[in-house]
Amino acid sequence: MDNTNKTILILTAQFGAGHISAANAIRDYILEKEPTYNVVIQNFISASLPKMNKPLVKLYEANTKYTPGLYNYYYYLKKSFDSKHDVSYKMYTPKLSEYILDTNPDLIISTFPMACACVDHFKSKNPDFKVPAITVVTDVVDSLEWIYPSTDMYFVASHEIKNRYVQKGINPNIIKVTGVPVKKEFNNHSNLTSNKHKLLIVGGGRGLFDMETDFFYYIDELIHEYSDKLEVTIVCGKNKKLYDKLTDKKPLKNINVLGFVTNMPSLLKEHTLLITKPGGATLFEAIKSEIPIVVMLPKVGQEIENAKFIIDKGIGIIYNDESDLKELLDALVNQKLDDRISFMKDNMAKFKNSIDSDKIAHFVTQIIGTV
Repeated sequence: MDNTNKTILILTAQFGAGHISAANAIRDYILEKEPTYNVVIQNFISASLPKMNKPLVKLYEANTKYTPGLYNYYYYLKKSFDSKHDVSYKMYTPKLSEYILDTNPDLIISTFPMACACVDHFKSKNPDFKVPAITVVTDVVDSLEWIYPSTDMYFVASHEIKNRYVQKGINPNIIKVTGVPVKKEFNNHSNLTSNKHKLLIVGGGRGLFDMETDFFYYIDELIHEYSDKLEVTIVCGKNKKLYDKLTDKKPLKNINVLGFVTNMPSLLKEHTLLITKPGGATLFEAIKSEIPIVVMLPKVGQEIENAKFIIDKGIGIIYNDESDLKELLDALVNQKLDDRISFMKDNMAKFKNSIDSDKIAHFVTQIIGTV
């Protein structure tokens, strides 16, 4: 079978950075193995209802920030809700189906659950269009919103998630434990031996942190007192307002403040502890880099599940509020966390060795032409 010049369509969405991050990582894995492939990454909403993309993203951001209880109600409803009863995807399918036919892919990969629904609908309405479909679950979840009968293969975060899906009736042979796909550059770690802990604080691509801005000034004073014990870098991402405040309007004196960065793999390698949000992609970037992760107890469904995973695997610390975080930083500068950090790094290394992220391209080439 000739596997050259194949077209792979990856459908994703902008609801958080993780879905697109996974799509980009999968593309890189594929092209490294098969450079002649044409890999197309497409926001499924932009391809179907382009004028709706921005309003829907803003609605999602407002919902998760201001009404997480309402968001979680629907999230956990869909978690156990048979996806065949959800018809909300139908608003996207007419134009998206046209786009798929025009693209004529040899494989469709979805990194967002609603995109999976659209692909399932497309395949049921176009039985003569033989195209396999892979679903990439981008959080440590076993939600039924990802599950559709025409899906030929699933990439999931852990063996526990695979087992849960098998218990829900999914064929174990089509579930591959790849972890949440992240770029290969993250598969790197350092053995920092300095007595000084290097703390990296990241607010995601949008630079939204789980702490008030005043807390950064508390850390700044702490470093002034413990300059031989602690070094801190803050990544503001696209939050220019915060970056300007911390660097110009009311500059921090002892903290390295960065804006949007493209060298996150090297930053993770250079630090010993990461404070961030528990998104699926961020979590697996940390795992691949073997940098223990510190997150605030989340309020949003999939992040709650990711936090449970952090605790279960012993790879990070969950804090409740800024008072907890102050205690953690105090323990850090007084070297009371050293053994725990080593323990968490070891657990990350063990877990990393249990998943098949390096086989993503193999699984992709294996499934092309099988339907």
